[in-house]
Amino acid sequence: MRKSTIKTFALFLGLLAMAACKKETVQTTTVDTVNGDTVTITTTTTALKTDLDIKTDSVKVKWDKAKEDLKMAIANGDKKAEAAAQKTADEAEVAWNKLKANVNEGADKTKENLNEAKENLKENYNEALEKAKAK
Repeated sequence: MRKSTIKTFALFLGLLAMAACKKETVQTTTVDTVNGDTVTITTTTTALKTDLDIKTDSVKVKWDKAKEDLKMAIANGDKKAEAAAQKTADEAEVAWNKLKANVNEGADKTKENLNEAKENLKENYNEALEKAKAK
């Protein structure tokens, strides 16, 4: 039963990792003129981003934008806009802190599960070794 649990857990982790990744392709084109000739260089970069990376980037961008809006409202002296921007900045900061806490909690749980799987694997290996020695 433990072997099937470990195999199922490993399969689940593999599928989760594959499903959570998104392929992001960035293409950069540079055009230069060298001695009257036009040279075009196109560079394509492909990276895998997880849903977590995307969500983290999104929340961080919203918080940064809210802070910038607040600075602009303060600079303009608009008290109504300042109050609205402050509220938005506070909400964005709370969302950012909540996301960080959830990520840390998830990482801790994953670490615990991996340690448990490691211990189960050791136990199963030792049991198999003892059975092999007994034969």
